[in-house]
Amino acid sequence: MCYRYSLTTLAAIAAFHEQLTELAGGDWTPRYNVALTQRMPVITRRKTKTALETMHFGFTLPARTATERPMLVANARAATVLAKPAFRDATEHRRCLVPADGFYEWEKSGDTRLPHYFTLKDRRPFFFAGIWEPETAQTPAAFCIVTTTPNPLLAAIHDRMPVMLGPNSGRAWLGDEPLDPARLAQLCRPLPADQMTGQRVDSRMNNVRYEAADCVLPV
Repeated sequence: MCYRYSLTTLAAIAAFHEQLTELAGGDWTPRYNVALTQRMPVITRRKTKTALETMHFGFTLPARTATERPMLVANARAATVLAKPAFRDATEHRRCLVPADGFYEWEKSGDTRLPHYFTLKDRRPFFFAGIWEPETAQTPAAFCIVTTTPNPLLAAIHDRMPVMLGPNSGRAWLGDEPLDPARLAQLCRPLPADQMTGQRVDSRMNNVRYEAADCVLPV
């Protein structure tokens, strides 16, 4: 799954829609260790209006029993987003783009979790395919990231990877009208491994409060 990522520049937003960057003020404090519940920018489209909005990372799903707590969810599986009630309506009517330039996954080594950082080979920023929920009386507006089967690079570490989109595929994903299921499946295919690179990084980034630039440096 993908529940930590980085966003160090607004370049992806500028490449997609320059005016959206102007709305954001053009400046951005680099984020090297984005975690659940943090407020982050996403691109939405409501009818014909494309907007840059700030939302909390992670859906809050209702507790299943009186003794359980509500569940905070970072990801939705591409293969089941149209089947699961928790994600179906958002997938049909509230698809968003989550700008990023890298993400983390963890390798298990006994009881140790070793973080790896993944980017595009040319380090270009990209978008995660996202879905979002509006604010309610109990919860803030929030987004989660759609995941898919891993390419060979990720498969060595984890059994899922985020759906990664460029400006063109991002335009196809973004919207508030249902996508043909075949088209949705096509957009959610794993990015080819030869377009990506990954590296071990320092375990200090396991701490959600650790936000220094060396989070992304190779060990």
